[in-house]
Amino acid sequence: MAGEPDDPFAHTRMTLGEHLGELRTRLARGLAAVVILFVGALFFTDEITEVVLRPHRRQVAELNAEYRRQAEKLVAEKPELRDKYFEPDGTYRREIDDRLKVFSPTEGMWFALKVCGYFALFVGSPFLLWQLWGFVAAGLYERERRWVRWFFPPALVLFLLGVLFSYFILVPYGLYYLLKSMPIELLTPDLRLEYYFSFVATLALGMGAVFQLPMLMTFVSTVGLVEPATFAGLRKYFLIAAFVVAAVLTPGPDIFSQVTMALPMVLLYEIGILGARAMAGRARRAAKAKVAGA
Repeated sequence: MAGEPDDPFAHTRMTLGEHLGELRTRLARGLAAVVILFVGALFFTDEITEVVLRPHRRQVAELNAEYRRQAEKLVAEKPELRDKYFEPDGTYRREIDDRLKVFSPTEGMWFALKVCGYFALFVGSPFLLWQLWGFVAAGLYERERRWVRWFFPPALVLFLLGVLFSYFILVPYGLYYLLKSMPIELLTPDLRLEYYFSFVATLALGMGAVFQLPMLMTFVSTVGLVEPATFAGLRKYFLIAAFVVAAVLTPGPDIFSQVTMALPMVLLYEIGILGARAMAGRARRAAKAKVAGA
């Protein structure tokens, strides 16, 4: 019965209407926080946009400097080619423009709104998820609530690390090799703002998801779906798979860019094995203590 002491949900049991009201209240709080952050971000659109566009501008500057050095070396060997590469005042003729292009009157406005929206979701997601957790936790057993308390904070941190790794490592190197793959003698890079933002967002969200690998491995071991020894036995296969995936996904043909992508995946897998072993050992000790207490 609902009022019995052994009922784990006696203190949180509500009618359907009360559940819906609780869900509506918590969603309203979370969404209100996101909306407030979005409105606040609109006042800093230029600063946020500068952060988003910074990898592109830096890589374009590096490529322009590299192409200029190559042209200067070529002109030093063949002075008759100077007018082909340089203006009379010494300006390099084939410099890549670091300003991204828009092809509709509203594209720039929608970009600013999307950037502010992503910023608001990114900063406000912990509070929004906490509100959802407060609703879901009422229907969970204490053991399940402990699992969420154990796994949610590290998962959030790992997602953040994945986004930062993408922004500071993958996006710059990816842009550099993708832009460099275009023969400057035949093609001039002229990137569109929409495509650049899609490139950055896809890599950032993708790496945020990839960085959840340790938590996923630890969880499936904790609930007994996969033994830690199984993950350890598959280590060599995962190592090969990581480098194959990196070779396919990295834009550059050099080994450095492939290692840059593969190494974090291998490291995350090793962290996942350690986490799986730790949680599996903890579960075994708890089971032994329960048997001994019985």
